[in-house]
Amino acid sequence: MSRPPRDEKPQKDGWLRPFLRRLAANSAEPEILFEGDSALHHVTVVERDGRRTLFLGPNAREAETSVSLTDPEAAVFEYPGMMLLSLAVGPKNRRILMLGLGGGFIPGLFQKRLPEHALTVVEVDPLVAELAENFFGFAPGGNVELVIADGLEHIAALPDESYDQIWLDAFDGAYIPPHLATTAFLELARTKLVEGGLLTQNLHQTAWRLYSDQLTDAKAVFGHEPLIFNGTRCGNSVAMSLNSVDDELPRTGAELAEAVKAFKTEVGPYNLLVEARKLAKKNELQF
Repeated sequence: MSRPPRDEKPQKDGWLRPFLRRLAANSAEPEILFEGDSALHHVTVVERDGRRTLFLGPNAREAETSVSLTDPEAAVFEYPGMMLLSLAVGPKNRRILMLGLGGGFIPGLFQKRLPEHALTVVEVDPLVAELAENFFGFAPGGNVELVIADGLEHIAALPDESYDQIWLDAFDGAYIPPHLATTAFLELARTKLVEGGLLTQNLHQTAWRLYSDQLTDAKAVFGHEPLIFNGTRCGNSVAMSLNSVDDELPRTGAELAEAVKAFKTEVGPYNLLVEARKLAKKNELQF
């Protein structure tokens, strides 16, 4: 899911169609391909200006996935590139658990570009999974498994040390679901990671208090500062925490570039060396 830039004012509540008309003032009129409710979300699929976008929430504020109709693998959203850096940063990266499907853009990249990595995606809302297939072309198979379940319940039932990496990309239309934004969740997730495993969280600076709390909690649980990458075109931040007594994350520009080159520099539309330069300024790294 992608958030608007930090300086954008919050949108007041309102009905979907008037909101979309305002968005379309200087562009083609949007076409609503689907609008409906599941037990969990109000979901909308909108097509406008050559893009198809999945929204959660009553006023189409929160875009979960957006794809180009002419190039479905184009980098419409910025944050997936930062998430994919996890595969270079983490010393172990073969078995990945991802919470949150959206339209299935990242899982689709795994199928097409990362066949050597096994990805399990957990999505709580069956309607979201259905729309991902019907409107965004995602279908599980090959190296990607889809599980319809609550993320916390699914993780709790796993044996310890089940995964090399866990990626949190779950949203409820406002922010990360509250039960996945707690110290208890981080502690549980850590037990499901192998030694040297990586937890990656897609967070949002626009929700500053929650964002700050989550970084503080991650440091307390994992024992070191998360490695943080900030979007340049959005309010997303991606925070990575290593399950290791020693802080073995690449903390210098040279170390990070070396890790990317040892993995691969490009995954689909994303150049991981470019993504690596989005390292948060407070880490004081230079490229």
